[in-house]
Amino acid sequence: MRKINRLMSLLIASVLFAALCSCSKGSEIRLGSGNKGGIYYNYANALSDLDGNITVKQTAGSQANMRLLKDGFIDMGIVQSDVLSEAINGTGDFKDNKVDNARAVAALYMESFQIIVAADSDIETPADLKGKRVSIGEEHSGVSKNAEYIFNSVSLDIDMIDTCNMTYEKSAEALKNGTIDAFFVVLGAPCDVITQLSQDMDIRILPFDDRTISYMTNLYDGYYETVIKAGTYKGIDEDVKTVGVKAVLVASKKTDSNTVRNFTEMLFEENGEIKKKVELANNDLKFATENIPCGFHKGAADYYSSIGMAVKEED
Repeated sequence: MRKINRLMSLLIASVLFAALCSCSKGSEIRLGSGNKGGIYYNYANALSDLDGNITVKQTAGSQANMRLLKDGFIDMGIVQSDVLSEAINGTGDFKDNKVDNARAVAALYMESFQIIVAADSDIETPADLKGKRVSIGEEHSGVSKNAEYIFNSVSLDIDMIDTCNMTYEKSAEALKNGTIDAFFVVLGAPCDVITQLSQDMDIRILPFDDRTISYMTNLYDGYYETVIKAGTYKGIDEDVKTVGVKAVLVASKKTDSNTVRNFTEMLFEENGEIKKKVELANNDLKFATENIPCGFHKGAADYYSSIGMAVKEED
């Protein structure tokens, strides 16, 4: 009888231990990032290092993340705020394909529009891209839409440019090889892919004139005039005027509220750790919550409320 009781006690203890382990593990969070060479990818992996429940899903970027979120293939994703605005309103590339399940968590950092050319190129302004071979990022990425807007700002239609769709890494390689004349990047500055390219060859970043900046900021109030500081990359010896947009972390409204609350807290409480891998990681609460084009997830709103901030929550 004693042996039986001992065996029963061991069995019960094993079951309880397994249950506790299961609970501590938590649920998988599928986080849509972007491709290697971009900050979305680095940021997502920095978060994954802090929380083992996060599985990073490499994607083509903002537009892809919104579509994957809508269809339930990811639970959270990083997107440009202008793409988020189009998606939730069913405009632009999301006409007749509105995304109604996206909820904001936090703006993470500012992304800068960067058009990269060889230092000895005869391309001086975006208007000079007419007839040139230009990579405008991957299909279904935010940068491809931004490129069209910038072309329009200088009275160019996209069919006036010999465009191609490549990842940032492949674009950098193609510029080195001379198979393209320029490529578009929408990333925080500095970013790894341009930092490395500036070590491999002499480059320039095309400045935006007042006309282009005005066109872009009037087009969408989430675009901001910004500057890439001299010294950000090797060979960039003067400030470069450009336009920026926020990178926003969003979650599906179906994602568990406690999960999102804990995720939001991690963004701010572990900012120091995140910054070791993503220098641009921002923990400014005002930046994180202002001028976001959709309502906040209940879990994120609960976190902000706990620290005395009110945000617009959306069911």
